[in-house]
Amino acid sequence: MKKIIKSNKILRRGFTLLEMVLVLAIMVMMSTYLYSSFRVVNYSHLKVAVVNDMHDYASLTLHAIENHLINATSIAPGDSIKLNADSSGVVIDGAEALPGFKQYHVGNNAAKWKLSLNFKADAASKTVTVTIKMTDNASPDSGVSYTDQITVYCAACRADTFKAVDAKSIAYSNKPVPKKTTTS
Repeated sequence: MKKIIKSNKILRRGFTLLEMVLVLAIMVMMSTYLYSSFRVVNYSHLKVAVVNDMHDYASLTLHAIENHLINATSIAPGDSIKLNADSSGVVIDGAEALPGFKQYHVGNNAAKWKLSLNFKADAASKTVTVTIKMTDNASPDSGVSYTDQITVYCAACRADTFKAVDAKSIAYSNKPVPKKTTTS
């Protein structure tokens, strides 16, 4: 004889309300973690992009300065090469170092970067070391800054036309310097 067991259980298909609520709660928690991860990655990519832009701008500016100093016949304290009024660019002989290049601006209509320059001219070695430092003007402060430096050898300068300089600006001349005449 066969024994037949009857069950009062009804086969059900689908999910209960409790199961659906649990799945939704897990998805909300996971989406919070994913959002914060994407936000951190996105922010770090933005910082890298700003540093790359700073590097490009500093490199171009330093090369422009180098092009003027490399053939200099005299170096002295002065303001042939200096920062412009709002410290957003470099001025060489009264003209922008990078003509046609305009920095993009942040919300308060300030230039994206603030620059600082420093020149150290060493008369003994006839070299000028130029340091440019850039800081991000973003609000809130991003803490991003970039510093670059070059050293230019001024072969055409003589000892009597090369003055020691440690300042935020420098004067130079490319005009030929008359040779010293010796009296016999």
